[in-house]
Amino acid sequence: MNTALATTTATTPTLRRETPPLRHCSLAKPSVFRLNRVGFKSGVQTIGKSLLRISARNQSASAAVNVAADTSIPSEMKAWVYSEYGGVDVLKLESNIAVPVVNDDQVLIKVVAAALNPVDAKRRQGKFKATDSPLPTVPGYDVAGVVVKVGSAVKDFKGGDEVYANVSEKALEGPKQSGSLAEYTAVEEKLLALKPKNIDFAQAAGLPLAIETADEGLVRTEFSAGKSILVLNGAGGVGSLAIQLAKHVYGASKVAATASTGKLELVRSLGADLAIDYTKENIEDLTERFDVVFDAIGKQTRKQNNT
Repeated sequence: MNTALATTTATTPTLRRETPPLRHCSLAKPSVFRLNRVGFKSGVQTIGKSLLRISARNQSASAAVNVAADTSIPSEMKAWVYSEYGGVDVLKLESNIAVPVVNDDQVLIKVVAAALNPVDAKRRQGKFKATDSPLPTVPGYDVAGVVVKVGSAVKDFKGGDEVYANVSEKALEGPKQSGSLAEYTAVEEKLLALKPKNIDFAQAAGLPLAIETADEGLVRTEFSAGKSILVLNGAGGVGSLAIQLAKHVYGASKVAATASTGKLELVRSLGADLAIDYTKENIEDLTERFDVVFDAIGKQTRKQNNT
């Protein structure tokens, strides 16, 4: 499940389990990738102009965001931290964490919203501690916020820019020790993109890891215009974005998607030409063939018949 977090400039991200209407789950065994900056900006923002649909519950949705006016950057900040691997009980909200030092190629972001993904839980549990950064850890990969400081080598961003990003270039190999569940986080310029104006900070923070996974899956299958695709779990976080990318960016000839009965209209509204109720139909019995089957569940082991 994807957990959306949001904060105003005066508060710290609060850990709360939520089920956003359009983004409520993600890969059971997620493959996490980073789009190059050109792909991230052109792909995401092209959809963001008119087509992309994503939703996240914002605990302060009506609060005005005016971070750019705050030119004073403290030396310490509030952040969620854990100093040992384990369950959720190892997470502590601390108020004296050092604000990250900004390197020449980085910007400092005042965090407005952050999002949690399955990889955050796996990291906290120590599932890849052999390649993790040293403890203590401020968790969080996805972030949206406002630039308040830029490094000397940064060329394309300035103070006051509204941005979003996956803060770690590699999710499993040396991810950032100081992540997005804090009042401030430092991010390399190459990992940033300007936030589309027609989505809010909470929605933007819910995008990076999920849409990177969806896009990388399509890239790895060499998906292209005119091909057909079947998306399993089309109403989930990655699946819902895979439908939209396949249909509106890649130019799929046909998009089919599985969902539960109550989510069939949702996947149709996202661009699915064929919505399949997995509670009533077995995809292995489908007679129609597809060029690509996109498994956004992570548990499908059998091939579609006749493919």
